[in-house]
Amino acid sequence: MKFKINRAFFGYALAGAAMLLFFLYLRFPCDAIRDYIKASAAASCPDMLLMIDAVEPAIPPGITLENLTAVFRGRPEATIRANRLSIAPGWLSMLRGRVSFLATADVYGGEIRGRGAFSEAFSLRGPFSAAAEFKWISIEKCAWLQNLFSRKLSGTLKGAVSFNGARGSLKNGSGNLDLTLTNGTYQLLGSFFGIDQIIFNSVDLKVDLRNGALRIAGLTVNGEKLRVTLKGNILLADDFKNSRVDLSGSVELQGQGGKRTPITIGGVMGNPTIKLM
Repeated sequence: MKFKINRAFFGYALAGAAMLLFFLYLRFPCDAIRDYIKASAAASCPDMLLMIDAVEPAIPPGITLENLTAVFRGRPEATIRANRLSIAPGWLSMLRGRVSFLATADVYGGEIRGRGAFSEAFSLRGPFSAAAEFKWISIEKCAWLQNLFSRKLSGTLKGAVSFNGARGSLKNGSGNLDLTLTNGTYQLLGSFFGIDQIIFNSVDLKVDLRNGALRIAGLTVNGEKLRVTLKGNILLADDFKNSRVDLSGSVELQGQGGKRTPITIGGVMGNPTIKLM
């Protein structure tokens, strides 16, 4: 008899929880949450306009944002789009007093899975940490990246990134980036050994962020007509196009018996200068 009572009680509890979730779904303040997210984005980044088609509740508890578009004032051609972004609290961290979240996004034919956490107890201020993994992303579909590099860039992207720092001072934070770009092209601003674009099979990049600079631990380009290896630093500017470049390495052209020619890249990201030694 005791087993039957417990089983019945468990069944009623499940039914009650299901009804509660159903009514919460019906009464979910979609418009209010959408307006709050847009207002928070505008306060954090005044130069960005965020548009969201819809906000819906998700199970397990969280929210899903449909059709996001971020447009940057003064650069309407530099947009970032996502078909869907789902965000859920990180309950284990919340129990320890830290605000954290988990996120997944469907973007440019691929997906991003990430997590973030703030260090101050029950606060969205102060230092935070974030990490994400991404794969199958077609970067030629991302207008923001094309604008960032000031030229056409294509390929399929995968990799991982991590960051530790504070909002509003990203250059003063620290982090790592490890990515691979496959089967794409990179448009050159001028002719290089008679080549106006690099057609590559793979690009492997490892980067560390420290003290306002990107340390390129390794950049390897395996192309149809050449192979390039580079190391060095990029001193970050407020506008990434104005960041100072100081890279050196070697280039190996097809048909030259493995001969390597020293190469340096300087200037700024928006208009780098390439010199052969």
